[in-house]
Amino acid sequence: MSNVLPNPKQTYKANLLDYDALLLASDNECSYCLSEREVQMLIAFVDYIAWHTRYIATETEIDRDLIQKWSNNLARKLMSGCCGDGQQHRFTEEGVYQTSDDGGETWYDDTSGDPRTNATYYPPLAGADGSEKACEGAANAQEFFKQNLIDELTTGQAYAEIYAVLVGIVAIAGVTGIGIVIAILAAAIFVAGITVVQAAFTSEVWQDFKCILLCHINNDATYTEDQWNAVKSDIDSTFTGIVEVILFQWVNALGYIGLSNAARSNMALGADCSDCNCENCSNLIHWEVVYGTIIEQTPGYLKLSSGAAGPNQAIRLANYTSGELPECCAVTYNVLTGVVQTQAYYPCGSSDPVFSVPPPDTCMYDIGITNIFNVGFTAEFFFSECE
Repeated sequence: MSNVLPNPKQTYKANLLDYDALLLASDNECSYCLSEREVQMLIAFVDYIAWHTRYIATETEIDRDLIQKWSNNLARKLMSGCCGDGQQHRFTEEGVYQTSDDGGETWYDDTSGDPRTNATYYPPLAGADGSEKACEGAANAQEFFKQNLIDELTTGQAYAEIYAVLVGIVAIAGVTGIGIVIAILAAAIFVAGITVVQAAFTSEVWQDFKCILLCHINNDATYTEDQWNAVKSDIDSTFTGIVEVILFQWVNALGYIGLSNAARSNMALGADCSDCNCENCSNLIHWEVVYGTIIEQTPGYLKLSSGAAGPNQAIRLANYTSGELPECCAVTYNVLTGVVQTQAYYPCGSSDPVFSVPPPDTCMYDIGITNIFNVGFTAEFFFSECE
């Protein structure tokens, strides 16, 4: 690399934009052919569009929200342009990655093309899957954001510095190629101001954020696409103002793989989730696999293969969340392969087991099915809230 020489000293000059003329300009769109170098050069100047000092002073009052919108829209379009393949790409307000094959006339959700779905997973956390690992994962994901960004923000940082920090943090989580989403997040932080942002993230906010992360995480400390969307939905309904904007755009930028990597980052020590009250019949946080191995898990659903239980093969699921009778779920199960000879479950509100096949949607907190001849089998379980 060539040595960088200091810039020559000179009087500062800047070309000012004509706000009145831009107000009258058309919003009709047209395609232009730009190289990657030319796009990058234009992007470097986009931020100044949102600075009211970069406009010719006239009697017209400058609408700062409007010029910020101009800046954001231009950045989005420069980062989502159409290339030689004739396709166009964009992110919706909800964070969905979409593709158009007809020059923007129609759009479709494009999960396979989403750069956030092409990330690599971190290695799993040590230890058995279960509620403790889920709690650790939620705390890790919360601390990953807190320690790497919010705590590290410094008063006076320019937009470009905030943007660069965010790009690096998201890349650490394994996600690249989402500059436009990061640009929105960086702009929100820059416009609000570092002091305001850090003050807004109180201990209560961090606790609520951790609980949202916990209530949608799997027992192996990962998130599915549906769970990632559920986290964003809860952020939108729980928080307001700058906290809602920043947390939503942060989780949106990560995608479900990046959020899973944040949960596996080992950023938190001594995680405590006792204050979180989750709807466990969906995420099954408090349900432990006593016997068996999870094959598939989605909200309210588990598929398992049996495991050794003494001389037998069994699947047993239990929810012992306290010394008292625990919360229950309505459970229905089907044996998919193999056979079972015994079934037993603990009905909700009872400390006595019932040795029979439970009717569908029986409210319970412990269930076990067994093959007494030590022959393996698989079964699926459906969970819902008790009525």
